Amino acid sequence: MKKKILFIVISVIILLITGINFIILSNNKTFFKTTYIGVNGEKIFIPRYSYFKSECCMTAATFYSLKSRRQLNNEIKQYMNKFTYFENDETYGYKKGNMFIQSYTVEENIFFRKIIITY
Repeated sequence: MKKKILFIVISVIILLITGINFIILSNNKTFFKTTYIGVNGEKIFIPRYSYFKSECCMTAATFYSLKSRRQLNNEIKQYMNKFTYFENDETYGYKKGNMFIQSYTVEENIFFRKIIITY
């Protein structure tokens, strides 16, 4: 009997935490979208179900995702295939039309991946 009550209590706590997290993330505008509007109005790709935390400066954005590093790198690689790499004395990066991305970086943390886009 005690095991059943303990199991029910733990299940309810897990459901509450999951529900609260879903409500918080679903109110975040980037959670269900795959583009981020940059400072110059450019649409920048972000992996689906990523969480936008903050903009560190004028030309960089940071997102968090629970997807595996391999999945994130595959999605970013497919997106970046549409860009042309260039390098000169002043800078380097990827360009498509007016859009310029210097780098997409995926950093590994214990439970999530951090995506830093420099554009």
